[in-house]
Amino acid sequence: MGKLINSLGRLLGERVDILIMPRLGSSMKFKVRVITLVLVGFVWLLITLGSLFFFVRGYDYNITKADNELMRLKMRLIGDELERGRHYLELTHNTDSQMRQMLGMPGGKFVNLPKGWESSKEKEEERAQALFAKDLKDLSVEEFEKYIETIEENAKTRLASFQEIAWYYANRREGLNSTPSIRPSAAPISSGFGYRLDPFGQRSSKRHNGVDFAGKPDSPIVVTADGVVRHAGWVPSYGQAILVDHGFGYSTLYAHTTEIQVKAGDVVKRGDKIATMGSSGRSTGTHLHYEVWKDGQVVNPRNYFK
Repeated sequence: MGKLINSLGRLLGERVDILIMPRLGSSMKFKVRVITLVLVGFVWLLITLGSLFFFVRGYDYNITKADNELMRLKMRLIGDELERGRHYLELTHNTDSQMRQMLGMPGGKFVNLPKGWESSKEKEEERAQALFAKDLKDLSVEEFEKYIETIEENAKTRLASFQEIAWYYANRREGLNSTPSIRPSAAPISSGFGYRLDPFGQRSSKRHNGVDFAGKPDSPIVVTADGVVRHAGWVPSYGQAILVDHGFGYSTLYAHTTEIQVKAGDVVKRGDKIATMGSSGRSTGTHLHYEVWKDGQVVNPRNYFK
């Protein structure tokens, strides 16, 4: 190993002649050590690699900058489209109200909503308005996703409302089809309309706003008149519930269901299966809680079927 190092040291210490012979003029001769040539070559390699690195880095930076500018432009266009869509939704809300007034329809609230339902809807609308008031560029990713989801939900609600108006206009001369007139279930009645003892064991009487049908799990539930589904999903205390507006002041509510087979905006005909009997929500067992509303007031469902 020592001999190798000595040989390498002698090689690097040797002088070499560099002869420059121009086509015109006298020649020039330089004597330099091998180690000097090695150092010059190494420095030249470093300069070349460094220049290449900064060139590639600058090229990538410019490409990334251009991509970011393009992305910002796209996001700005998307934001403008979303804002325009939201504006159109607000216009459709005004159109909705005008059409209801022309047809003599209620302004949108066909029944007194169950306890906790209306307040939750109002809170959701307040959150949506607060979100819409923000500038799109100030929204986080989660807020942006919620913004789009809220617009989509508002669009679905408005579509359901227009479908309801169209149905009302087409059927306003057929009030009989809109009057609840059949049983929602073939099961026997387990609890009637009016005041009763609390079923959960509390020592108090409580008004029962509907009629309960106690049947087997998954037995069919049918809608009792033609109408439009206003809500299909979870409601506090009522569990999986369906609210159907029949026009002419009538609405019906089907609570504690399972396997809901309709959605908001669906047009249903008397006798259509809309869900199955279950025990969702605040319930003591498998049954259907059925309510009938007339002009915003709850009425005895027994008056609307034999």
